[in-house]
Parts: sequence; structure tokens; C-alpha cells
Amino acid sequence: MDKVHLLSAMSGAMMQEFSARTAARLGDYTLFRLLLPVFQAFLDINVRKEIEKDRLVIACAAAAQRAGSAPPEADIQRLLQQARDIDRTFLQQAAVFPVSIHIEYHDIEQIRRRRIERLLAAAGRLFAQWEVTPRFRATVAQSYSRAQFESLLREILELYSAETKMLSRSVHIPQIFNFARDSLSDTVHTVMVSVAKDLAGELTHKVYRRVPSS
Repeated sequence: MDKVHLLSAMSGAMMQEFSARTAARLGDYTLFRLLLPVFQAFLDINVRKEIEKDRLVIACAAAAQRAGSAPPEADIQRLLQQARDIDRTFLQQAAVFPVSIHIEYHDIEQIRRRRIERLLAAAGRLFAQWEVTPRFRATVAQSYSRAQFESLLREILELYSAETKMLSRSVHIPQIFNFARDSLSDTVHTVMVSVAKDLAGELTHKVYRRVPSS
């Protein structure tokens, strides 16, 4: 069993669901109903880049676990640089939208680094336990209490939400929508935080529902 592929697939499915629910909930807002087709396409591109970044982080955690050591600072710097490389592809794909984007890394990379560190630590912990506990649900239960795991998922999603909010400051939208720029950004972030809470709780329930109570 390719555990890196499996964990990456589960992480990717979580991120895709998070993005889809965010777009659906934004449809409840009048202004977003006007922009939703374009905005959902933008979110889809954005989350695909995040899934690829997470895959690299998970692979790095697996390599460090096999080496019997924590990922060194050089690995974190390499992951940050790889994230910038992925951003360049994102910017090329986003060029089809009526916006211009200039990413301010001095703001975003503080949040991005925290998310990388959390994901590295969590994946490393799970890979280590997975060596002696074959089933994934049992691996999670041996590694985290239910409350700890829900908090971890929520934090990872909320850090992505915070990075998305910062990214929105790099987006220059058509002048007709400038009056609503801050409101749009704040609304997206509020919705994402709410979705993160709900999704983290649901995924935690799915993992722990078959785990015997201690």
C-alpha cells in the first residue's frame, strides 16, 4: 500500500470538499451569485495548487519518517520554494480571469510556513504510527484524541482560509467591484472559517465512529 498516495488522496478529497462547500455557501450572497461561475472556477484552480503543495509536504514527511528524523529547516525552505513554483502555474491559469494578481510573499509565507509545519508534524506522526497499526482509523485514534484530531483538521483548513484571504489582497478586480473589495474578502473568509468548523467535525466523526471507546 502506498501510504503517501493514500494520505495525499484523503487530504486532497478534504480540500476539494472544502472548496466546493465554500462556493456553494457563497451562493447565498447576492453579490456572489452574480460572480459565482467565475469565482468557483477561480477557487477550483486555487485549491488544486494547494492539493499539490500538500502532496509535496506529505511526501517530505514520509521521507523524514523513513530517515528517522524530523524534517530539517532546509526541507521547509525547499517546500516554500516549491510552493512559489506552483504559484507560477496558478498565475498562468488565473490569467483567463478578469483580474490581475501579484502575490505578496512577505505576508503569505508566514501563514504558509505554519501550515507546512502543522502538516509535516501531523503526517509524520501518522506515518510513524501506521507502521505498527495497519488500519488508518486506528492509526488516527492511536495518534490523537477525537478532540485533538478535529482541532488539527480545523487548524489546517483555517490556515488555508487565512492564506486565501491574504491572496485576495493580491487580486486586482475590475473597477466596478472595487467598492466591495474588502467586503468580498471578509465574506469569503467568514464563510471558509464556518465551513472549516463543520467539515472538520464531520470528518472526525467519520474517522472515529468505528473506533471503540476507550
